[in-house]
Formats: sequence, structure tokens, C-alpha cells
Amino acid sequence: MRPVRSIGALAGLVAVLSFGAAAPPVFAHHSFGLFDMSKTAEVEGTIIKLEWSNPHCWLFLASGPSDTEAVNYGFEMTSVGEMTRRGWTKISVKPGDKVKVKFHPVRDGRPAGYMMSVMMTDTGKYVGRPPEGPNAPTPPAPPPGSG
Repeated sequence: MRPVRSIGALAGLVAVLSFGAAAPPVFAHHSFGLFDMSKTAEVEGTIIKLEWSNPHCWLFLASGPSDTEAVNYGFEMTSVGEMTRRGWTKISVKPGDKVKVKFHPVRDGRPAGYMMSVMMTDTGKYVGRPPEGPNAPTPPAPPPGSG
């Protein structure tokens, strides 16, 4: 290998290496093909646990008339950083909380989906920021005499 003999060649080499190091990272990510993004569903139940971790948080709940007849659901969420920007914390929900989850169901019919919103059933308040946009759920009307 010949040594670099000119300042111009050295500057060019440094520029090429610097550009390569400064290029934005490529983020690999799975598609949402697992979920039917054209459909939404809702389920009420009791929080089993919230997994607050990257690359995706997960919410698990049991829905049914009793513990022995409950169906366990799993909801994929976004990353910890994105959930934090949406107003969530790792203690936003806890086991035993009663909630209503709006989600995009998985295509194969399993009790799972991509979480859109979570509402506390006792207060009607959303966990985190209320959802926005055309698919945002409408909050329930306040009970008579509460306003």
C-alpha cells in the first residue's frame, strides 16, 4: 500500500470517512402486516401487566366474566420514548386497573392487537394524551349532574 502523498488526497479520504460516519442510521423495523389496520376493536378488562421496555412496550389484560373464564389479550405498543411523548409512564396503569382498550386486531383472530388508546373505565379518562385524528375514539358523555 502506498502512503498518501498529497494533502488533497488525505482531505478527500477524511471527507469520505467522515461522511460515512455521519450518515443517518438505517432503522430496521417490522411491518404492521400482522395487524388489520383497517379495523378497530374494543375490549374491556383488567390490567395484568405493562411491560415498559424497548423496542416495544406491551400491555396485557384479562377480559371475561370471571378469572376462570377470562381471555388474556396482548397489545403491542410503541417504544418507551414514544409512549413517554404520548404522556405514559411505567406506572400509568397497574395490575388490577379496569380499562377499555381500542386496538387494531391481529389478522388471524387471536386476542391481540396494536394498541390505539386506553381509557380507565371508572373515570372515562384516557391514559396518556387523548388520541387524535379521524380514528380517535369519542370519550363518553359525563354522567348527569357531574358538570
